[in-house]
Amino acid sequence: MMSPKVDLNLIKVFLAIYETGSVSGAAKRVHLTQPSISYSLSRLRSLLHDPLFHRTRDGMQPTFAADKLYETFRTSIINIELAIASTREFNPSISQRTFRIALSDLGEVFLLPILMKKFRILAPNISIEVVPMEVNQVEDWLLKGRIDAAVGNLTFLKGKVDYLPIFEEYYTCLVCANHPRIGKQLTLDQFLNEHHVRVSRTTGHSLVEDILKKLKISRHVSLTIPHFSVLPSIIPDSEVIVCLPSRVAGMFAKNGNTRAMDIPIKLPTFEVGVYWENQLEDTVAQQWLTQTIHRELFSI
Repeated sequence: MMSPKVDLNLIKVFLAIYETGSVSGAAKRVHLTQPSISYSLSRLRSLLHDPLFHRTRDGMQPTFAADKLYETFRTSIINIELAIASTREFNPSISQRTFRIALSDLGEVFLLPILMKKFRILAPNISIEVVPMEVNQVEDWLLKGRIDAAVGNLTFLKGKVDYLPIFEEYYTCLVCANHPRIGKQLTLDQFLNEHHVRVSRTTGHSLVEDILKKLKISRHVSLTIPHFSVLPSIIPDSEVIVCLPSRVAGMFAKNGNTRAMDIPIKLPTFEVGVYWENQLEDTVAQQWLTQTIHRELFSI
């Protein structure tokens, strides 16, 4: 059994190794040297009478005992850090912290300019690192502290991490302003018979595809692309059409080369939110970040 006098910093080292999967990653996370991390791990192994991690080609793999200890240790440390954080203040006006935010390319095009304008006013010396959204990776990124926040249609994360809803959104169709077969309204036959652009599911925008599949409706996809941001260069002067969120479609249509039109299929709305997992090292700064994102994007 662990001594009640164990240094809590050893627990932080354990969590850092578990979450980063490496001694070097843990050293960077907790700002210690690799020999210091190795020494701390040796002490923990002696205290717990378990190797805790095995070194493999894929990194430091936790033992069964380490897996069992992880949630208890993390919850305990977070509660301690939150108690300490309540006595601290974060001053954004002088902070030089780097925040990592996961965004889809739609988030980069539409949401990031709004956020950066506010960040320049409130926190002129912070740095923002945008991580391209990968919906199959974002939960792991959050839980392991690799990003500070994620913004998007990520409702599958509810109940797994903290979140705040930002706004409701729905899909529309973007077409060339002078499309030869589409008039003021887009009919179902036109929608099904035209050639479509499909955007990769990794962006988190697969709702239209899923609904069409559920309804057993087929369409001809003539182009599949990884990002939405190239659409303003593709849709004008072409006959392909694409489904995308209404706010971004409206922004793209402002140049007059494209039109945003209602999709002639009943589709549910979806929720855009900000998601995060409380970080052990800088909880107050992270709370400032997520609250600022929520406040600035809530009314757009």
